[in-house]
Order: sequence, then C-alpha cells, then structure tokens
Amino acid sequence: MSQETLSPQTVARRAAAEAAVALVKPGMTLGLGTGDTAAHAIRCIAAKKLHGLRCVATSRRSAELAAALGLPLFELDQIDPCSPPAIDLTIDGADEIDPSLQLIKGGGGALLFEKLVAQASRQMVVIADEAKVVAQLGETRALPVEIVSFGARHTVERIAKQPMVERVHIRLSADGSSPYRTDSGHFIAEATLRPDTVCAALHLALKQLLGVVETGLFCHEASIAMIGRPDGSVRTLYKSTSK
Repeated sequence: MSQETLSPQTVARRAAAEAAVALVKPGMTLGLGTGDTAAHAIRCIAAKKLHGLRCVATSRRSAELAAALGLPLFELDQIDPCSPPAIDLTIDGADEIDPSLQLIKGGGGALLFEKLVAQASRQMVVIADEAKVVAQLGETRALPVEIVSFGARHTVERIAKQPMVERVHIRLSADGSSPYRTDSGHFIAEATLRPDTVCAALHLALKQLLGVVETGLFCHEASIAMIGRPDGSVRTLYKSTSK
C-alpha cells in the first residue's frame, strides 16, 4: 500500500514507529509494546532483519504478531534480571503523553506487562501521533487501573473515593456482555481524572488500595517520545530532568 492511500493518522504513526526503530541495533534485547502504533514498530523491526535480536512481548497480541513475522521471542524471566538493564530498548505507544513525558497507557489492556517490561529497560521510547499529546493527563482518556476480579466492585468503590478521581467504572468486553479481562485474568477499572490531578501522587495512592494490581500512569518510564505528523515528519520530545 502506498503512503498516498494511507490515512493521515496511519502515516503519522508509521513515521513515529520508523523513527524509533532506527535506534534498534543488531544483538539488542527489545521490549515490544502493544497497540496499533506499536504494531507498526514490530513490523518495522522484522523488516530490518537484524541478527541476534531477543524480543520480549508485552501481550499475547504482540507476541502473535512478532512470531508471525519471525522475530525471536523470549519470556521476561528468560532475560537475566541480575545484569541490568535486562532490556536494551522498549518501543511502545501511549494513550496520552504530557509535556513531562508522563503517560496514560492501558487502552489495549496490557498495562501491567507493559510496565514490567518498561521498568526492566535501559530506555523506553514512546511512539504516537499528535492527537496523543495533551497538556494534562486525563484530558481525553480515562485512566485504566488493573484490579483483581474478586471483589472488583469493592475495589472500584475504593478507587472512586480518591480525591483526584471524578468517577470510575469497570471496562466491559467488546460485546458488552461481561467485564473485560487482561492477559493476566484481571479486570480493568477506568477512572475519569479531575483536571488538577497530580499523576505521581495518584499513582502512589491507588497502589495502596487493596485489590489494585497496577495503574496505567507511567510517570517515570519514558525518556523519549517520537511524535509522528500526517506529512510523515517526526518531532522528538525528551524527558525533563527537572522532575
């Protein structure tokens, strides 16, 4: 398919993915993100046909795509955690990116595995189109919070009582018949944030709640964001060292 027939959003996402994959070198251990934009990166990595790569996928969806393209897949625990960083580079998308490179992730339900891989990485590069860049996290997306399925309504009530949370509900499956389940078998609670939310403080508060497994707030993991534009150009954002 020629670039002229692609939607502006797809052109932007592919451009961001290609810019990030330019950082990939032979012999690297890579974290493969989840989502439509991350899928572009996985295809680009496979097309480079680099020798000696080791890839750790953050979801079944990404693992299936990588396997179909012939990329060598490893479980995270097959990578030695005693020789940090275990992963050289993780390339992943985001639902929202703020000016400090704080992220909301988890729209695809893979936030727990994504964070485990990101925190085992020397560098996390985020790829996205311009629509994902916001002034304040929570502007356009609810915050996914992974919770255990047992007593989920009680956990949701605990989340709802947090001062920075406006409202919260459990994400449903695609057909709306039952709660959505992550690859770990957990539920996702979706929390609408108040405009004055301090993301790092909210993350810590939510992690203290019984029943919460992980939040989709990535406050420190990303160091670079590559933002694609509809004309195929890319602008690069860097993590502020002041926070």
